[in-house]
Amino acid sequence: MNTQKFLGKTLLVLTVTSCTYSNNALEQALQSAGNNRPELEKVLEHYSLEPEKLKAAHFLIENMPAHYSYKDSMSIQHYYDRALEILSQEQLTPEQQRDSLLHISKTQYADINKSSIPDNQIIGSDYLIHSIDHAFESWKKYPWAKHLNFEEFLEWLLPYKMVEFQELDYWRDTLFTHFTDNLRAMIPDDVEYNTTLKTAETIKNEVATEMNRYGLYTESGLPLLSASLLHRQTFGNIPDYALVGALALRSAGIPVVLDETPVGARFEAATRWFVVLSDRGTEEWSEWDLSTNIGWGFFPYERGPKVFRNSYAINRERYLYKKRAKYVYPFELSKQDITDRYFRTSDIEIPIEKGLRLADRYVYIASAVRDEKIWQIVDFGTLKHGKAHFKKMGREVLYKAFGYDGDELIPICKPFILHKNGEIEYINEDTIHSEHLDIWKNNSL
Repeated sequence: MNTQKFLGKTLLVLTVTSCTYSNNALEQALQSAGNNRPELEKVLEHYSLEPEKLKAAHFLIENMPAHYSYKDSMSIQHYYDRALEILSQEQLTPEQQRDSLLHISKTQYADINKSSIPDNQIIGSDYLIHSIDHAFESWKKYPWAKHLNFEEFLEWLLPYKMVEFQELDYWRDTLFTHFTDNLRAMIPDDVEYNTTLKTAETIKNEVATEMNRYGLYTESGLPLLSASLLHRQTFGNIPDYALVGALALRSAGIPVVLDETPVGARFEAATRWFVVLSDRGTEEWSEWDLSTNIGWGFFPYERGPKVFRNSYAINRERYLYKKRAKYVYPFELSKQDITDRYFRTSDIEIPIEKGLRLADRYVYIASAVRDEKIWQIVDFGTLKHGKAHFKKMGREVLYKAFGYDGDELIPICKPFILHKNGEIEYINEDTIHSEHLDIWKNNSL
């Protein structure tokens, strides 16, 4: 036993002091954890004799600074307690429950989501170890997860959360208990039994039935991101339902991720959806939330400027942007641009207006939206030789580019339509509100 402990501690020291890039990232994550560093080191020591789990722990900890929770933990727990009381009142209709939560969100808890804290500064070793062990057990035990290689496992099954501000609680255990009755009742057959898609569809249908969603709303109060509340929600919007479905699937060992767009092309539809990695190695889309069949394909007539995947690993391009940009837009560090998997895209070069003096090499591209804001920033690009360069832009969208002049973001070109054939058509600014341009606009979320 003493020998094992000695070897474990030796391996931990070697891991932390290694000169490889991966372990430099690990050491940076440990340093930025501050007083919580010992909790993360307990996890590394715990897995010191299990190389595969140790590598998984490295992955989670290295990328943990990009993920965050509510800083005011006492207030959010108090809100969740209030929410549980309201959702437990059966005499209230779902709409009344929703309105009650919306009211207290705006009047008593409006400031909660204005401050956050990186997960590596608060996560506990017991929780992280439990989460890792649960994910590995699912991967090794269930036939619908065994097709994953290790790299796929890291993104599609391992992470302890799927969205930011999600509570660091035992959601896998809770949702597995609530949404797997039909899974245990599956009837074996020659083709579909124990396949990833059949299992995913079985769980998704149970989630849809049990939640008995009441309606879709653009506002429903603070997100219910606690394990005790996720399965109780009977109201919300497309992203809410897609999240619960994805978490339920992952709790049962289904490899799943969330994809989303920064603007909605069809109002509530196609703003966030989950994607299952089938045992054939194909990515099967849910189309939107719980009411559509997995694998029936994304909207064939959909269009939009961008699609991002909620990955766990840090997007290195965004990481460097955050370090180097003089004006930093609040892009999430773990979003991966996968627009070209959904739409025909173009890499574009836009000449900026003559005489402009910009204070930064980074520029921004915005999609036109159908409300008073008009423009919603969806991505950044770079300025080279008097031209703004943007990658993988969705076609059939009205855009405008912006740059930083040292004080604020300013327009650097006329609005333009990126047409279906990849051609660019510039539009006069005074016609931007014309109804004939609405077809090229998106919807703000």
